Amino acid sequence: MTKTVKNMLDEAFDKVPMVEPTEAIKWIDDPDTVFVDVRDKNSVINSGKIKGAIHAERGLLEFYADQEHDMGIDEISPEKKVILYCNAGGQAALAGKTLLEMGYKEVLNLGSFNNWEKFGGPTE
Repeated sequence: MTKTVKNMLDEAFDKVPMVEPTEAIKWIDDPDTVFVDVRDKNSVINSGKIKGAIHAERGLLEFYADQEHDMGIDEISPEKKVILYCNAGGQAALAGKTLLEMGYKEVLNLGSFNNWEKFGGPTE
């Protein structure tokens, strides 16, 4: 059976739990938690990002998340809680499903950066 984007998103949202900004803000300074912005570079330039978040465009996330790869980023580690976000939540869900497939244990989808801003979460 051919998969559609809807099928892929439904599966990703089923596997990657959503987290509300009111819950996620508790982990903003937790050294065992990393916030990852999977939006494209222009979105980050235009709006900023969550304070301390790592920018890892969705198309490169696998490379950054693989600790054995030359492009691996130490902060994006399977031992940490990873909180992903994007413009609406879909890219974060798909990215989260990928991380789970790579062996990451605790992956959450924050949804949209705009929702974080509306809540008053810290940005830079």
